[in-house]
Amino acid sequence: MSVAVVLAFFCALAQEPKQPMEGARELYYVAVSKKDTLPPIRKRATPATKSGPAEPTSAGTAAVHLGLRYNLVMVDAQSGKSEDVDPDRTLRTGDCFAISLESNRSGYLYVLAKQSSGSWQPLLPSPEMTDESNIIDPGKKLRVPASYCFEVHDPPGTETLFVVLSRDPRDFYDLYEGIKRENAAPSQTPPRPNANPVQLANASVVNSAVAKMAAQFGTRDIAIKKVSRPVSAQEPPNSVYVVNSSNQPASSLVTQIQVRHR
Repeated sequence: MSVAVVLAFFCALAQEPKQPMEGARELYYVAVSKKDTLPPIRKRATPATKSGPAEPTSAGTAAVHLGLRYNLVMVDAQSGKSEDVDPDRTLRTGDCFAISLESNRSGYLYVLAKQSSGSWQPLLPSPEMTDESNIIDPGKKLRVPASYCFEVHDPPGTETLFVVLSRDPRDFYDLYEGIKRENAAPSQTPPRPNANPVQLANASVVNSAVAKMAAQFGTRDIAIKKVSRPVSAQEPPNSVYVVNSSNQPASSLVTQIQVRHR
């Protein structure tokens, strides 16, 4: 083989596109970073409106391969002991469970549960504890619920959790306001008969914000991978990785977790 042919061969190899990473788990760990500072949530951090354009994205908020790792946790309601189990496991009436979450970058974490009415009930932060911190940093686990568990009741069905990880307060400001006002004191003005404007307005704000975020971020280059057997000692068994698979930085990640029971 001549020198010219050899050079042409290696040049051709160099021009071939690189193969993508194996999957969500690898992308999650490639992007792991130390704790970093998040922009504060301010009232002025609002999206574009008819009266003006949106503010520019805060510097440093977007991250490549922003990701979450979660585990389904079975909890013994009597002893409080817990165990990570297969997220595809079908639960039975009387079982009690929680969800454990970690992230590969610092962010604000929101978790809501879908009620039988179709409305979304905030779990983290909860309306009763609007000042509780929902900031998550790499290496820090947040369990939802933190101090108790969801008990499975009849009828059989599917429990759905809506999870938001965001580094930019502009992305979730409507959701933040809806949860913050959910437990606000009622107006001094007596309500009309058969009406409760405060509760209806707040529920509407939360539901609208969830729908908006699901449409905007829910299908954007999301890779999901369940890893039954841990590769490292720090990795729990039956972990599920949800990662932005695009090489374009993203400020928010949205996913839904479903738990089946019979």
